[in-house]
Amino acid sequence: MNKNIINTVIREFFTNQCNNNCENIARIISCKGTIYGLLTTYGKQKAKLTGKFIHNIQAPKDYPVVGDYVEFCKVQNNDYLSINKVLKRKNKFSRKMPISGGRKLYKGVIDGGITEEQVMAANINYVLILVALDQNFNIARLERYILLAKSSNLHPVIILTKRDLCQDYQSYVNKVNAIDRELAVYAVSSITGAGVNNLNSYLKPYYTIALIGSSGVGKSTLLNYLSSKEVQKTKALSSSSGKGKHTTTHREMFFLENNCMIIDMPGIKELQLWLEISDLRYLFKDIMLLEKSCKYKNCSHKNEAGCAIKEALNNNTLSQDRYIRYKKLVREANRLIERKAEREKKTKKNKKYN
Repeated sequence: MNKNIINTVIREFFTNQCNNNCENIARIISCKGTIYGLLTTYGKQKAKLTGKFIHNIQAPKDYPVVGDYVEFCKVQNNDYLSINKVLKRKNKFSRKMPISGGRKLYKGVIDGGITEEQVMAANINYVLILVALDQNFNIARLERYILLAKSSNLHPVIILTKRDLCQDYQSYVNKVNAIDRELAVYAVSSITGAGVNNLNSYLKPYYTIALIGSSGVGKSTLLNYLSSKEVQKTKALSSSSGKGKHTTTHREMFFLENNCMIIDMPGIKELQLWLEISDLRYLFKDIMLLEKSCKYKNCSHKNEAGCAIKEALNNNTLSQDRYIRYKKLVREANRLIERKAEREKKTKKNKKYN
C-alpha cells in the first residue's frame, strides 16, 4: 500500500474542508464496535470518538462509517487518537435501519423499528452488487440494491458470482439486463477467474469500491482473488438451508496493489428502502409514465375505463410480476414518508415541552 494514498485522495476531494492541512485528516478503514481503524499520513492507527462528538450527534447517520474522512487529534498518554469531526461526504450507500423487533404487517408492508437512515459506507466510486448464480438469485432483491445505489447518485455494477457452477449463466445476465439495459452486468468465477478481468476498468488507483450482497454470494472470495491472497476468511454455504453464513463480521477497507480501495461488508439480510417515491423512476419510469397517461388522474388501475396500466397488462407490454414488484415498492416508499412525518411531528412535540 502506498503510504501517500491518504494525501492523494484528500488533496483531490477534501482540501477545501481542511484548510490545506492534511496532517490531522484520516480515512476510516474499519469499524469494530466503538473502535475505528484509521489510515493517516503516517500509517494505520486506532481511534475513538470524543465525548463532545457523541454528544452532538443528532441521528445514527451522523456516526462515522468506513470510507469517511475524519479530522482527529492526538491525546497525551492515550493509545487511541480522538475523532472530532467527519468531513462532508461525497456520497453514501444507505438503507432504513433494520427492524430489531416488533415486526408487523401494515398495508401490505413489513413495518416496525425506528425510522432512521443507516449509512453503510461513504465516498464510493462504484458499488459492486454481488448476486450468486444459485438459489440466492432474486430479481426483487436486486432491484432494491440498484434503487438504493442510484437514488444516492452511485454507480451500481452487477456481479453474478459462481459462474463455474452455472451452465447457462447468460440467461441470468439477460434477466438482469431486462431490469435496466444500461446496467453493467458481469458473470464471474472467483475460483477459475473467468470473467473477473472485466472488472479491471472499475478497479482504478485511488478509487473506492464497495462490495455488497447477501451472505454467501462470494464477496470475500472475490476480494481474495482480486488481492491475490487470502485477506478475508470464507465459509461454505449451510448444507441444511443452502443460505450463506456470516464470514465477514464488520465493515473493512482493503487495498489492492494498485491502491484501489475495496470496502467489504457483512452479508445484508434486510434491505429496507431509504428513498423518495420519485427515485423509483430509475427502474420503473415506464410504469410511472403509464400511470400518468390513464384517462382519470385518480385511476386505481383496477376497473376504470381508459386505464393505461390495465391495457399494458392485457397486451403483455407490461409483465404482471414486474408491476406487482413496483406496487410493493410504492407501498413501502409511501409508508416511509408516513413514518418520517410521524417522527417529525413527535420531535417537534418533544421540543415544545423541553
